[in-house]
Amino acid sequence: MASSQLLGKQALTQKQKILILQPMIGIGDMIWVKPWIDEAIRIHDVVLMAKSSSHSHIIMQEHDIDLRMLRRSERGLRGRHDGIIGFFRLVAEMRQINPDEIWILHRSWRYAAAAYLAGIKSRWGFGMGKQEWFLSQKATLPKQKRGAHPREAVSRLMANREIVPSDIHPRLTATNDQLALAKAMLPDHKSVVVMGVGCTGEDRRWSPENFAVVIRWITSHFPHIHIVLCGSPNERVIGDRIVENLGQTLPQVQLIFDQPLGVVVGIHQLAKLYIGNDTSLINIAAAVGINAIRIYASTLPFLESDFITSLWPEDPERIGVEGSINDILPDHVIALARPHLEAMK
Repeated sequence: MASSQLLGKQALTQKQKILILQPMIGIGDMIWVKPWIDEAIRIHDVVLMAKSSSHSHIIMQEHDIDLRMLRRSERGLRGRHDGIIGFFRLVAEMRQINPDEIWILHRSWRYAAAAYLAGIKSRWGFGMGKQEWFLSQKATLPKQKRGAHPREAVSRLMANREIVPSDIHPRLTATNDQLALAKAMLPDHKSVVVMGVGCTGEDRRWSPENFAVVIRWITSHFPHIHIVLCGSPNERVIGDRIVENLGQTLPQVQLIFDQPLGVVVGIHQLAKLYIGNDTSLINIAAAVGINAIRIYASTLPFLESDFITSLWPEDPERIGVEGSINDILPDHVIALARPHLEAMK
């Protein structure tokens, strides 16, 4: 980590133009780092560069900032910043932005090298591996911390630039228009439970059969509660499989897999509870401030939040084993959800 003497020399004493490069692909990734970007925007003139798949235009929609698209390797699709030609396009775009500093929220050396060639004098990043060659400052992440959670890595980098949010829990709110569209999709005077049934990677998805058991129990014991199965368009097939396992059409169950992210944020904001996988939706649920039950069996990092209660396989040795997410039984989910459901009017 950079020494206190170095940081004293490099301290930001006035408003600067900062290019924040956040190249992680997911919506959840953007939500995770939002508190630090929010605080940076409060203090500085921020240009945010991120991949379109992170939906930064929605996650950061309360801010009037310059958003730039980083077009690289999004779910197998090559973009204008890929390859040698793409690298120099990125250099040219960074040069055109002409920031006082760049903060790279990633370990990749490629972005640091592009910033160096673009002539950005103050270049900050995690400093892992080759990236440190192209930074103007020492690594912000000590070697013993290089397996740290992405939020801790960002926190350390941002603290070195005097960005210390008073609250590091992400906050997200739908616009009035998004909320109105969400309300129009849902029945009046019904408590809503959102179920996030998809996720990247089959090993992180609870089975449709298990979801169907929980849904049958909820609709039987709490018929006034409305259940929304939610996800991206390509996850609709999972919703369909759950409905097939229900064996009948239930009026309390609605499938929403085709809405823009802003409307999805609004739906979560109107809901009382989230139940499901550790998909981007659980990050949205926590960020809008509703309770969530996470069904999880992976060793991958996740968002820690007072709003989220996690269910794991009972055998710790099974965590990270393919298929172990289905060690978590519907009865476990029902037991955890029941107090929340009983509190719903």
